Amino acid sequence: MTTTDEIDSTGSTVLEEAVTSTDPTVLAKVWGFGGMTSVLLGAIAGLLVGFERLDLTSADLFGSADEVFQFWSAHRVALVLLGVLPALMTLATTVVPRQCGANTLIFPRAAALACWTWLIGAVLTIVGFLADGGLGTPGAGGQRQATALTLMGLLLAIAGLLTATVCVVTTIISGRSTGTGLRDLPFTSWTTLVSATIWGGMLPVLAANIVLTYVDLRGRSAVRFGAEDAIWEQLSWMFTHPAVYVLALPVLGIALDVLSATTGTTQANRDVLLVATAAFGFLSFGAYAQPFFDTPGTPVMEEALYVVMAFAIVPVALAILGGVADTLRRGASNLGTRPPAETVCALLSIMLIVAGTAVGALRVIAPLDLLGTSVTGAQFTLVVGGAVLGVGAGFQHWGDDLVGGPGARSGLNLLGGLAVAGGVVLVGATDLISGLLGQSDFTGVDLATAGYPDSGVDGLNLVSMVGSLALVGGLVAWQASGILHLTAAKKASSA
Repeated sequence: MTTTDEIDSTGSTVLEEAVTSTDPTVLAKVWGFGGMTSVLLGAIAGLLVGFERLDLTSADLFGSADEVFQFWSAHRVALVLLGVLPALMTLATTVVPRQCGANTLIFPRAAALACWTWLIGAVLTIVGFLADGGLGTPGAGGQRQATALTLMGLLLAIAGLLTATVCVVTTIISGRSTGTGLRDLPFTSWTTLVSATIWGGMLPVLAANIVLTYVDLRGRSAVRFGAEDAIWEQLSWMFTHPAVYVLALPVLGIALDVLSATTGTTQANRDVLLVATAAFGFLSFGAYAQPFFDTPGTPVMEEALYVVMAFAIVPVALAILGGVADTLRRGASNLGTRPPAETVCALLSIMLIVAGTAVGALRVIAPLDLLGTSVTGAQFTLVVGGAVLGVGAGFQHWGDDLVGGPGARSGLNLLGGLAVAGGVVLVGATDLISGLLGQSDFTGVDLATAGYPDSGVDGLNLVSMVGSLALVGGLVAWQASGILHLTAAKKASSA
């Protein structure tokens, strides 16, 4: 006689087992591959916009400036809400509990619900963008129903991220092994705790912005919040200073742990680094910086708090970089002549993030008038690019724990990491120079937004496009490495 358990075990498909599983390793694969796929899609969207910017006299690749804007905004949304944040959840649901001494995440069913809710929301968001929706357009040329679908997808994605955040924070606070204090946590767990606290304060505000937009959009003719030319302005604060720095904070912790493990050296200034990373998290709270709700005569981006925080985060980032430099100085002899790929990626990620904070400080200097220029894009690229590199370093370092089986190909990972770093530097540097020459943050098919005549931004846009191409190539190499690792792990487990 066949028992019920036998029927369930033999009759369930791989998909059914995955959807109903509360195993953090299974959820980590969904978060990881889903997040990094979104990063790749976002990079491809940026590459397409880069091709369009080569000739600003007309829309050659896209049908109109509105379509260019849709892909431009999709680039940022895919990298942040659909890409880096979910990818960070991969390590938050697997590595962090182990570092805390917990067997698994607290509230495992809620963690599973969060993962699949985010995935459904991510798919709806991407479909909404592809169906001529997105987050509004300057010329009101998008499809209203598709825009509503995009907003609903983002709400689901945010709901999934918030639910997962609650599970992670609860695990760190309540699931630590006896005798392990918060001060004793490894840097990945510590920075995840600080970051998750900031996410818990910012993501609900972003969701409220989206709800206001959705309600107005779905009513009669949009009054204010749901007007197509106003939607992006309400959400843009999530993709610039200071909110964008919250993506970098967990990466700083990942890099510190990776460098400590690969060099065999503990940080001599641990307490200073704990305080510095906490300060970095405090300075990254950006829900207040919403230009859409500016009162006349007092733009939020020109207020003292906004400017002071832009400058204050630079010495904090430099202090963390100093701790990294000290660790490398004392443990460099243990790296050998060929440092591991994760070490190189971790170091490059911190350097890019520090550069991003410096660009952010430059951006708020009032006489330079850079707030609306492509310097904003340069800051976004450097910080988010550094975050992507740091996530890649974490995946490479803990890959065997996440996937199981034989290790990933270090050469392919290193090649991909160098390509990603090179692409980020090219895009960030050229956008910085173009912004100093007057090019707007969003440059559609209008020469008036590309700086003064003969300013040289055409050549700079070509270099930026080459950087975008290198970035996409590096991400493809990483995806290939991840698939090969997963395939090898399956073969090893079935052998």
